[in-house]
Amino acid sequence: MAAPRPPGGARSNAAILGQVGITVAVPIAIGAWLGLKVDEAAGTSPWGLLSLVFLGMAVAGLGVWVLIRRFTEENPIRPSTERARAAGRRWEGEIAERERKRDEGEVE
Repeated sequence: MAAPRPPGGARSNAAILGQVGITVAVPIAIGAWLGLKVDEAAGTSPWGLLSLVFLGMAVAGLGVWVLIRRFTEENPIRPSTERARAAGRRWEGEIAERERKRDEGEVE
């Protein structure tokens, strides 16, 4: 059984970028269109446009947050090998030792 491929690559990055672009553009564009229609019907120019564009921006922000959350759940960051885990533990030990020496006033 082969090791799982890490996230990334040109296709994956392009797909994510496309999702983010659509997630941002569509709610803002719909908000702008609806805002213009509301302003035409109610004669409230430019308040309908502004309010619905800002609402579209809020929806877009929520959509991007959902995409980021889903991506991070599907692709957790973790060491890929035991060797990488051991290197991380050694590095953390070195940092802890340096902090201990600094706190005790020892000079390296």
